Amino acid sequence: MPENPPARFRRLRALGAGVALTAVAFLAFGAASPASAVVVPDSYDTAALIAAPTSVSVGDTITVTAVFTGLVDAYAYELDIAYDPELLAFVADSDILPSGGFGSATDSGSEIAVAATRLGTSPGLTGTQTLATLSFTALDAGDASLAIASGRIVDSAAEPFTVDPAAASTSTTVEITADGDSEPGPGDGGSDGSDPDPDPDPDSGSGSDSGSGTGAGTTTDGSLAVTGADAAPWLILGAGAIAAIAAGTVIAVRRRTR
Repeated sequence: MPENPPARFRRLRALGAGVALTAVAFLAFGAASPASAVVVPDSYDTAALIAAPTSVSVGDTITVTAVFTGLVDAYAYELDIAYDPELLAFVADSDILPSGGFGSATDSGSEIAVAATRLGTSPGLTGTQTLATLSFTALDAGDASLAIASGRIVDSAAEPFTVDPAAASTSTTVEITADGDSEPGPGDGGSDGSDPDPDPDPDSGSGSDSGSGTGAGTTTDGSLAVTGADAAPWLILGAGAIAAIAAGTVIAVRRRTR
C-alpha cells in the first residue's frame, strides 16, 4: 500500500499550510491593531472666554480673554469670537496675542477672527495660555453675549484639532447699564439739608447790629449796655436830686447854728 504515505503527507502539508496562513494573518492583524488602538491626545484640556468686568456702564471698556489649559504643542490656531454688535463695539488694534509668533484679529462686524502661528523654531504653546485678549466698548444698555463660535488648533506636525464651542465656559455675558440708571445720592441737585436761621435774634450780641460808638458794648448775659445818649436824662435827674439833698442839708445846718 505504497500510496497511503503520500496521501498522509499531502494532508499534513495542507494542514500545515492552513496553520501557517492563520498565523500570518494573526500576526498581520496583531501588528496592525496596536497602531489602530493608539489614541491621539487632545490638544487642550479646557477653554474659557472671560470678560472683565462683567457689569459696566455705557461707554466703559470690557476686556475679553480666551484662556486654554492643558495645551499640547499648539503651533498655530484660529478662533472665531462672536459678540453682540448692538451692544458692543470692537476696539481696533486692541488684540494681544502670545509673543514669539505672528497673528492678527479681523472684525467682521459681529465676529472677531483671530489667527496666530509660531515662527521658525519657536516651540508650540503648552500648558495654560491666553491665546487672545480683545477689548470692546459698551454701546447701549442690555445683556451683551460673547462666545467662541468656532476654533481650530494645529500642532507642529500639522495635525489639526477642533475647539469645542459647546462647552459652557466658552461663552460669557456682560451686563451694561445706562448712565442715568443710577439714583442720585442725598443732597444731589439741592441744598445739603441745613436750615439757615431766617430770623436772627435781635438781642444776640453777635452780628452787625452791635453798636460801634463810644460806650456801646455787650454784657456777659447778651443784653445791650446803656449808651451815653440813653443815660443823659437819668444823669440830669440824678444831679438835680443830689443838689436838692445838698441844699436841704445846708439849711438844716444853718438852723442848728442859730
